[in-house]
Amino acid sequence: MEITIKNNKLNYEILKKNGQYFFPSSFVLIFKLVSLYYIVLILISIFRNRFKLWTIFIVPLAIIIVKILINYFARKLIDIHKELFNKEETSFDLVFLDNGIDVVEETKHYLTEYKSIKEVIDSGTLIVIQVKEDAPIYFEKKNATKDQYEEIRNIFEKNNILCNMKEF
Repeated sequence: MEITIKNNKLNYEILKKNGQYFFPSSFVLIFKLVSLYYIVLILISIFRNRFKLWTIFIVPLAIIIVKILINYFARKLIDIHKELFNKEETSFDLVFLDNGIDVVEETKHYLTEYKSIKEVIDSGTLIVIQVKEDAPIYFEKKNATKDQYEEIRNIFEKNNILCNMKEF
């Protein structure tokens, strides 16, 4: 069985809009834990009457830094693609095979086996496939038909992959 999703784009706008899905989940978890830690410290300092106003700004500052990092990494990835393909936007196809997902980009093929996929996230416009030790793979929902979408969801469920794909 082979399902092909054609004409997916890699460009700065897509990466910037959906940047949070391209960070490793361990990074996101650490960020959330550190944010929670600071919130708890702020609450403790309020109850002990040792509250300093500047401590409130630590969490928003961290969020701003993460947003800046998302933009930086998106631009860096586009610069790498610009060097490789001499253009800012590249197209790629995803081919869902029996043993994995084949990413076809220009003349290059990258096979990702299903056992190396950690989870699948629906961002609204993209389906982001988190891979354990590699960059995430994604496809634009508008490029898939309803039947393809359902078949892909069945493939992930059959391979016991955590799948958060919403209804088409």
